[in-house]
Amino acid sequence: MAHARTEDTASASQGKEALFWKKPRIVAIPVCNEEDHIVACLLALAAQTSLPDRVVLWINNTTDETCDRVLSVAHRLPFELETVTACYPPAIASAGQARRDAMAHAASTASPDAILLTTDADSEVASDWIDSILAAFIRYPVEAVFGRVLLLPEEYRKIPLHLHEDEQSERAYGALLEQIGLLLSPEPHDPWPRHLEHSGASIAVTHAAWRRVGGIPDVPSGEDRAFARALRQNGIAVRHAPQVQVYVSARLQGRARGGMAETLARRLIAQDEYIDDAFEPVSRRLLRIRRELAYWQSQSSFLNIPYPELPVVCIRRKELAQHHERALRVLKRLRQMNRRSLENFPIETAGQYDIPPPVLTGPEPSVFHGRPG
Repeated sequence: MAHARTEDTASASQGKEALFWKKPRIVAIPVCNEEDHIVACLLALAAQTSLPDRVVLWINNTTDETCDRVLSVAHRLPFELETVTACYPPAIASAGQARRDAMAHAASTASPDAILLTTDADSEVASDWIDSILAAFIRYPVEAVFGRVLLLPEEYRKIPLHLHEDEQSERAYGALLEQIGLLLSPEPHDPWPRHLEHSGASIAVTHAAWRRVGGIPDVPSGEDRAFARALRQNGIAVRHAPQVQVYVSARLQGRARGGMAETLARRLIAQDEYIDDAFEPVSRRLLRIRRELAYWQSQSSFLNIPYPELPVVCIRRKELAQHHERALRVLKRLRQMNRRSLENFPIETAGQYDIPPPVLTGPEPSVFHGRPG
């Protein structure tokens, strides 16, 4: 019987893998004055080990030579390329609006079983970007995959060391919060190790999930994080896959208000007083987890409880070390409690207990988090 079950499981896994490899893959890219980067962006997509079926360039409010650069390389691209030009009035022109419309246009002509992807026009996706995305969809029961965003190596060296160190401290604290969350509310579809980012430079979502949340939220900036929140609030499983990677420039004049370029330019003048608001005090994270658990339990009981929305609580950079120590104490305590409970229920440990130490090491060329409005 056990042998038969193993064969059935393997057969189901192979069927799911074959299904995902056959799904159409559509990449939507908002583009605004990207003459310096658009060719590299397109060639990176052309170098994929598994190619996209179609790439949509949503060229908006552009006054430079971007369109000419696209034409110069179009004949070399091994996928269908669609360019759409748009000009927004100043009152509504924004990176968020452009990504929302780019994704909506791509989805409007895609089949219902398509995978919708988006990246940035100044980005260069890794050669296995699509392969790694599909692998995440196949391995985990998810409907969206967020990738990691790294600085191009030559760009990494342009940034002062102290800013890299500050960023690493933020990420180390964020890793503690993530591991605390996984011990209190395990997510088998998104186990550790996982990254902490929600960047428009690397998002993949099923057409069905995109429709369920109403597409990219209608916000001028921070649309990537808003989309991640919408997915979570609708109970759509997401994988934060460390293997899915895209490389970006360290430019100081970006296209998104509150994005990486604006954050970096500001921090080069003077470091922010507060760390990224995605990294909240551990007490607030514990409260958030409790309320989310209560919310999802209420859904199974048909109780009309609204999704918990908590005000943002920011951490002063000079106090980060204290918050790190508090989070570390909480994590150690949870591990001790978990260890005792596992004596009676060892089967529950799979994918939950064996978590690496909460320290990120090595000079990873990570990006600087933006502060969404």
